[in-house]
Amino acid sequence: MKLKLLGVTGWKRYLLVYIMLLVASHLVAWLFDSPINQDNGADQKVMLQVVGAQDQLHPQTVEVAYEDYFQGSKVDKPTIVLLAGGPEGPEVFDQLRPKLSTDHRVIVPHLPGYGPSEEELPDYSFQALATYSKQLVRKLGLQQVHVVGYGLGGASAIHWAHNAGEQIESITLLSSIGVQELELLGGYTLNHAVYSIQLAAVWLLHNAIPHFGLFDALSINVEYAKSYYESDQRPIRSYLEAYKKPMLILHGEEDALVPLAAAQEHHRIVPQSKLKLYQADHDLVKTHSDSVSQTIGHFIKDVGTGEALTYAEASSERIQEAEKPFSNVDFAKFKGFSLLIIMLLIVVSTLISEDLTCIGAGLLAARGLIGFWPATLACLTGIFIGDVGLYLMGRFVGRSAVRKAPFKWFISEDDLDKSAEWFHRKGPMIIMASRFLPGSRFPTYFSAGVIGAGFWMFVGYFLLAAIIWTPILVGISQLLGNELLHYFSMYQDYAIWVFLGLVALLIMIAKVFIPAFSYRGRRLLVSRYRRLTRWQYWSLFLLYIPISCYIFYLGIKHRCVTLFTLANPEIPDGGFVGESKSAILSKFDDQYVGAFKLLHVDEKAESRIQQACSFMEEYERSFPVVLKPDIGQRGKGVRIVRSKEELKEYIQQTKTDLIIQEFIGGQEYGIFYYRFPNAAKGKIFSITTKNLVYVQGDGQRTMEELILDDDTAVTLAKYHLKQHEERLYDVPEKGEQVNVVELGTHARGAVFEEGEVLKTKVLERKLNEICNHTSGFYFGRLDLKAPTEEKLKRGEGLKVIEVNGVTSESTNIYDNEYSFFKGIGILCKQWKVAFEIGNQHRRQGGTPSSFGGFLKRTFKTLLEERSR
Repeated sequence: MKLKLLGVTGWKRYLLVYIMLLVASHLVAWLFDSPINQDNGADQKVMLQVVGAQDQLHPQTVEVAYEDYFQGSKVDKPTIVLLAGGPEGPEVFDQLRPKLSTDHRVIVPHLPGYGPSEEELPDYSFQALATYSKQLVRKLGLQQVHVVGYGLGGASAIHWAHNAGEQIESITLLSSIGVQELELLGGYTLNHAVYSIQLAAVWLLHNAIPHFGLFDALSINVEYAKSYYESDQRPIRSYLEAYKKPMLILHGEEDALVPLAAAQEHHRIVPQSKLKLYQADHDLVKTHSDSVSQTIGHFIKDVGTGEALTYAEASSERIQEAEKPFSNVDFAKFKGFSLLIIMLLIVVSTLISEDLTCIGAGLLAARGLIGFWPATLACLTGIFIGDVGLYLMGRFVGRSAVRKAPFKWFISEDDLDKSAEWFHRKGPMIIMASRFLPGSRFPTYFSAGVIGAGFWMFVGYFLLAAIIWTPILVGISQLLGNELLHYFSMYQDYAIWVFLGLVALLIMIAKVFIPAFSYRGRRLLVSRYRRLTRWQYWSLFLLYIPISCYIFYLGIKHRCVTLFTLANPEIPDGGFVGESKSAILSKFDDQYVGAFKLLHVDEKAESRIQQACSFMEEYERSFPVVLKPDIGQRGKGVRIVRSKEELKEYIQQTKTDLIIQEFIGGQEYGIFYYRFPNAAKGKIFSITTKNLVYVQGDGQRTMEELILDDDTAVTLAKYHLKQHEERLYDVPEKGEQVNVVELGTHARGAVFEEGEVLKTKVLERKLNEICNHTSGFYFGRLDLKAPTEEKLKRGEGLKVIEVNGVTSESTNIYDNEYSFFKGIGILCKQWKVAFEIGNQHRRQGGTPSSFGGFLKRTFKTLLEERSR
């Protein structure tokens, strides 16, 4: 049956096919263990204890295979243990093993992660592999062995010698990694981040791509990636400094995976060590197996006869050289394949953050890991690929993509329209400017593709801007980095913090110092400062952390966390979230509520537009009118429309239930009201005066200048500038008053003031008259309008425009005179009342919402709001 017949079309069809293939792939791999036959030759096995973090032995056991090669009798033959280090497993020793076994007994463990040994173990680090090797030697009854470590196996050998030196006669480091400073990017934190990316990529390759077991033949598997991710090379330097027995170091001068500088540094800090270099790469063990086997054989013979040096026999010159501190400035630059890998990482990183990658590349150049021009070229290549990709994405995907994830997370249709308008007027200038304005590139380049801007014109100007900007940013980072390099060597453990501090400094220059040179930039800095220093503009998350703890405490006290949902028993969940504004308003007497009508989303846009027009005719209302979502928070989606064209546009673009409501003049107030079920009258908890923000024209300054100059409007300047972007360069007439804020919402810029002086007994009686006859409403905030302040006090001419339930705030806390802790105190008092009202309703037989159902509804509503 075709997928189409099952109702699966479009991208869902491809997703379903992918899931089916992925399930089939894992099933095949599980049933057949792997269609690739890997003959590893390990016919001997032993049970060892599982090794966990920090070399802790678990009571569980794991079966580990190993190869045991010897010619003639095992007696009196020196024993060599060959430790592989990936990405290849023990097969890397296939050419070396028979040559060594003529005069030695050779043990090749197939350690976890390599070969047929059990998988899914708690630790694959080189430390754990050393402990498995130590157990294996003890199980075989061997007293002392010579260890040859290849790659990561070299680190295992060093760790083994440090923790169980009595088992080790000598160590041979073969193309071995070692000290942290000369591994990859030179620091644990940075390397760990790279290894985490490697692990994620390898895991996805093996588990998220249908391959039916074919990828199991790859040498790079999840266990190998884990071995690097879970390893910590920081102690290796101290282990090498403490090592006193003979050591042989064999390394290729052209090794692209482990730099030659690593072998040279190991040789320096182990004064008794012997270093032999080859004209070879990392595959030294394969390409020079004859020479390597002979060198190892002679070395082991010298150890047996006492001719190989120990630390006590090393020269004083070598010991003095070993005692010198290591300098990061002596890093060798990446070359060959290593340079290519680093440049590739830089290219990929630019797709995440262009500017931060340029800064990071400059710091790598400052540390000597990469040259200035390779760093700049890599950054420029990544920027070119990413930005041309944005253009082509816009060209071929089109405007419809902006309404869908993930594009709508980064760019809105408003951004698109704005960028398109810019292109039509000053395309080349905008392309050039966007390179120097972080955050503007995505909408600019994407919209260039959407509107069909000339490809070669786009490429030419953006490439010119990138060629100017990229060397400057990389160069500044390198220049500043050079001044800080000596701190890296003195405080190696704090290198990552120095790095982050330098990045923060560069961001500070871009975000603070440079903007401070323009008036607009300075006023936006004032805006940012005010939002940071006035808690009323902080994230609600910070405000509700202590409030949530108090709510949880009240829930424990009353033995019901959701007891507050009974504060308004006839409103779903008491009006916590997702309540219908129209349903609540319909509970009130029409004489107290502004006229409104619900427009259902399941009806066609044309029908909703006709209903809106009919509403205006029925109530004899003219524009402006208010349109807003029936379910929404903090003024989101609320708009005052002033023409039929605006009304049509809003309804056509909004895919949710809407309310059309008459526009009521006068001053807006927020009155928080509550009444206990056993009380005849309720009380006013608080009153907030909601002041809209206006600017007055002088015939000279633009709208943008008026907003930035106004001491009140500047606090949310970015929001106001965006809201009025179509008229920012208009110059209002002298004396003309222009609304900056039209909605009585603090999050949208309205100024809230404490209105305690407005509370009167007459007003309280009026509120009781309005609310006492409303079914199921006992607790919440009424947003209403009154013609004047005096009429509010007398309870005359009041019109309710919105009613909010249990999560509504006593908005007087947003008065700038209130401290953060005072605001928390008011909200805690508010929630205490909610629980007490809910408790009385419970005693009268009410049932609060179940905790599971409450959470499910809450998360569903929040996700729906986020998707709109």
